[in-house]
Amino acid sequence: MSRNLISKSLAKPTRELLTDVSELGLDEVIDKVSRESELLKQLPIVKWLFIGNDIRSTFQSAFFIKKYSQFIGKLSHANMSEDDSEKLLELTLDDGKIEKIVDNTILYLDRYQNELKAQLLGELFIQTFKNRSFTAKEYNSLMFSIELIHPYTGIDTLVEFYEYKERMDAESDDKKKREIWTEGSKIDYAPLSTSGLLKLPVGGSIMGDIGGAYLNDLGRRFYELVVCNCNVIDDNA
Repeated sequence: MSRNLISKSLAKPTRELLTDVSELGLDEVIDKVSRESELLKQLPIVKWLFIGNDIRSTFQSAFFIKKYSQFIGKLSHANMSEDDSEKLLELTLDDGKIEKIVDNTILYLDRYQNELKAQLLGELFIQTFKNRSFTAKEYNSLMFSIELIHPYTGIDTLVEFYEYKERMDAESDDKKKREIWTEGSKIDYAPLSTSGLLKLPVGGSIMGDIGGAYLNDLGRRFYELVVCNCNVIDDNA
């Protein structure tokens, strides 16, 4: 896949078109790509997606384009230009790793179950390659985490664990801390259990955390820097 795919998508005409696509229904996306937009079909990934006439695969392709539009939309709102995205990748990564990062980004977008996760990935891209808040290794890890967050209840659960951690960290009294732990231990961590964002209980209490599932440092940073900069909390309700 072209290492320039993301930067080409931020060129003004394509970016504006993708913004329009993000607001359309799946049937409208199919119509726009198939009949109206030669510009959009010039993007290699769109050209490949719409080869063939199978209805099911066409709807899947339209859904991918909507997710890709949400991803590019986050970059656009952060004022990342065509040149910016390419330069930022070059500053952060060795030349041979850029295409791999772009490939993995597209592959994960394709696997995500909803458009909200595409927004999260867009914000993660910004925080990694523009703001340098995450390393490239953490970017790869968090792409996987986003996939494994439950698509409907995962974000709400992440909010609960973040608030639980904040209360625990702010409290110095052992008795009150244990009361907070009692409440926190009731949080169902199943929606995040395989995400890599939690410390999970293994055979009893974790020293310093008093036991139970608990938000780890990567999970905290992901919440503060990525989730809080998207509209996913309200939209996921």
